Amino acid sequence: MADPVTNTRVITFGGSKGGAGSTLIATGMAIFLAQLGKRVLYVDAHPQGPCVASHFGAFRSGGALPPWAPSPPEPRGRETVVPNVRVLEATREDGPFPELPLRHPRELVRASGADFALLDMGSGVRTRTLDAMLESDTVVTVTTPEPVAVEAVWRLVRHLYARRLSERLRTLDDPGAPDALAALVRAHAGPPAPVDLANAIAARSQEAAAAAWGELSRLRVRLIVNQSRSRADLELGEAIVRVGLRRMGPVLEFMGHVEYDDAAFLAARRKRPLLVDAPSAKASRNLERVARRLLSLDVGRGATSSPAPEPVEAPAAPTHYDLLAIDRGASDEEIRRAYRKTREVYATESVCLSGLMTDEEVSSIVARVEEARDVLLDPSRRRPYDLSIAPVGVFSLATRFDDEPDVTETAAPSRMPDLTPDTEFTGALLKAVREARNVDLRDVAARTKISLPYLRALEEDDFAALPQSVYTRGFVIEYAKFLRLDVDQVVRTWFRRYRRSLER
Repeated sequence: MADPVTNTRVITFGGSKGGAGSTLIATGMAIFLAQLGKRVLYVDAHPQGPCVASHFGAFRSGGALPPWAPSPPEPRGRETVVPNVRVLEATREDGPFPELPLRHPRELVRASGADFALLDMGSGVRTRTLDAMLESDTVVTVTTPEPVAVEAVWRLVRHLYARRLSERLRTLDDPGAPDALAALVRAHAGPPAPVDLANAIAARSQEAAAAAWGELSRLRVRLIVNQSRSRADLELGEAIVRVGLRRMGPVLEFMGHVEYDDAAFLAARRKRPLLVDAPSAKASRNLERVARRLLSLDVGRGATSSPAPEPVEAPAAPTHYDLLAIDRGASDEEIRRAYRKTREVYATESVCLSGLMTDEEVSSIVARVEEARDVLLDPSRRRPYDLSIAPVGVFSLATRFDDEPDVTETAAPSRMPDLTPDTEFTGALLKAVREARNVDLRDVAARTKISLPYLRALEEDDFAALPQSVYTRGFVIEYAKFLRLDVDQVVRTWFRRYRRSLER
């Protein structure tokens, strides 16, 4: 949540491979927020030294940042050429804070009066970076379509979870738990995968299990893919989230991609933010789209989110439907399409597997994927299999860790409503279609990246709880696509009622 005193939202960028572009994304987010009239404090905490101030046109000066004010800054300020953006260097070689403490970033931004504080921590997984991330409202990491960059994503998730779990274990009535965790990390020459680590710690006691799975359920890292060039690059983010589910848990959320664009290079040469230097470039449009999604998800999961329950058991083994990332009502053609896509994800040369699994583990999963295709495409085998498993939807592993109570997990599929070209779509009708397809609302959130509070508002026709119409329209479109409905008809009829509500 935002800081209770200043309402400053803290967003931390970092943990990526050097050169992946986290600074490009962070500066783009700063410009986007500033254009919305938000006051932004950009904290440059690169371990190699400050490097962002000149890109914002900030002049060199020492001293602390003065309180925000519309009047000209004091001589010690770090004003920039971008209105509403100020830069604070947290790794100065001179001045009063050569290594500004960022374990509690809210203490850093409390006196600034900013609406948003963006912490650019640079590459690597130093303790300072991990502590800042764990104290932030939102954590963002960036990768590129190359193996080394993807390995950095997995490394960040492992270290971040181990750090978070270590802090939690110190609060338990089990003095040996932190030492056991440290021993596991040493034995693996670094933190193992979060699911493996949680399993190991959970074996100690019921309390340790609750802590391990509970902390994994709360950890969220937003992922952005930079320098996308091909179709495979555009699908890389979703593939990373999907393959990471088994070993890392539902930690990663894909926020979007930024295409490779020479405009970004030219803007860097001119020492200007991309959105200022080339606002109409394709990379700039990508950045704005990512920023909107990041901001809208932040709003949806803000103070209204309730604390997550603490699961005390390991997640169940994925079903055939989970492996292919489809729902139980999938047609044969959808199964074949999902199989081809899954085989691409688990191919030997797949970038998203870099640093995640051994060849033996990949071979085992591929064998299960082949079995899933054979069973689901054979009616005589599919029906008995469906009867042998609980009626859950796609991504059941993510569902086990989610924050919300399960209300449809054991419910039988309901009858599909009659739909005609003249059907008027309401929230209740959308819900009825979803339930007829036997899909849990959390599965919709996982696939569409729409937060649960907004999805519930759509189904309950709670128009007042929805964001601005431009965001709401996008939510309705994505939901209609997910349910395989006529998108134009859904948007036209649902928005007719939405506009009437706004007029009233």
